[in-house]
Amino acid sequence: MDNDIDDDGEHGGLVKKILETKKELEGGSQTVQKKDEKPVVMDAARRKERQLVTREIEKLRSSIQTLTRSANPLGKIMDYVQEDMDSMQKELEMWKKENKQHELAIKREESVTEEALEPLKSQLAELDQAIADQLDLISAVKANVLRNDDKIQKMLSSITFSSR
Repeated sequence: MDNDIDDDGEHGGLVKKILETKKELEGGSQTVQKKDEKPVVMDAARRKERQLVTREIEKLRSSIQTLTRSANPLGKIMDYVQEDMDSMQKELEMWKKENKQHELAIKREESVTEEALEPLKSQLAELDQAIADQLDLISAVKANVLRNDDKIQKMLSSITFSSR
């Protein structure tokens, strides 16, 4: 009989159990009680281990689902990022082009304005010179008037002085 149990390679799991049970029955009732306790304890340990594994699998499944729920929108966003970048790049180029156009328009307007101001600037310079000349002439006339006033005062004083 021992040869039958030791030959693991020839028999399947069911045959092994049958052979073990047969050996236990032949060994006596004490051995049967001890063997019965071990499978019960082993079954309880296996059940507990299975429950732990099942809980861990559920936790892992839940974590994977949460990760998937979070990653899915992120993936969709990433799909649109390239489109948005292209759109923003085109818009930037458009604004740069428009900015250059406005800079050129401002330079053209500045040169047109400068050309229009040239005659006015020279006219202003001429008027400033004419004003300065007139002020000089007024000053000369005032000086002449003051000298003449002085002469008149001297003449009047000499007439008054001689009539006395």
